[in-house]
Formats: sequence, structure tokens, C-alpha cells
Amino acid sequence: MMRDTLGQVSGAAGLVLLAATLGGASTASAQTAPTFTRDVAPILQKKCEACHRPDSIAPMSLQTWQQSRPWARSIKARVLEHSMPPFQIDRTVGITKFKNDDSLTNQELDTIVKWVDAGAPQGDPKHMPEAIKWPT
Repeated sequence: MMRDTLGQVSGAAGLVLLAATLGGASTASAQTAPTFTRDVAPILQKKCEACHRPDSIAPMSLQTWQQSRPWARSIKARVLEHSMPPFQIDRTVGITKFKNDDSLTNQELDTIVKWVDAGAPQGDPKHMPEAIKWPT
């Protein structure tokens, strides 16, 4: 390989090295990144769908990847600021465990953030959990 005056790899050899490095990293992260069907859909079903479904009080449905994907960055922002799911209880004062608590665990929040950061991949449709049958 050729090195320029700064000691950096240059020319075609440098591009090949860069492509190999980036390709390996993206492949590894793609294999470990959460997917909607396997990791995110179960969280949304458990914590979000009560409101985020057709004919409910939320402005959009989050039942499928096709419905959720356009909202991925907004979902990330809302869960990071703890405005979604709405549960404005100060857990540092008084009672810290609540019945029917829909707030996200740290692991669930981390999964959603990693999913969005990975480009909100759909995943294998075979991993999609069975749809919840909500009452009318």
C-alpha cells in the first residue's frame, strides 16, 4: 500500500481497505440491530397500541412496520424525552411501582432507540407477533 506524507493509506488500496472496514462493521451491526418484527412490535403492542391503533385516541396507528416506519425518528424523540408513553409519575417520590404501568423499561427504550438508529429495519415478517384483537 502507498502512504502519503501524513502516513495515511492512499489510492485504490486505501479505498479497498476503507470499504472492507465499513462493510464489515455494517454487516455486524445489521445482524445485531433490533428489528421491528422481532423486537419493537412486541413493545409497541404492550405499551403503545392501546392508543396507537385505528379509531383510537392517538393520531397514528403503530400496529405494523409500514405504519410505524415513517414515525421512527419521532418515536425515538418521544420515548427519549419520556413523553411517550404518557405516564407522568415521579418515581423518586413515594410509591415507585404501579398497577397497569405502561411506561417503558430502560431495556425497552434502548431497543427502540437502537432500532431507529439502525434505520428502523423491518426484519423477517415471520417474526411478527400475532395481532392483538382490540375490543370495538
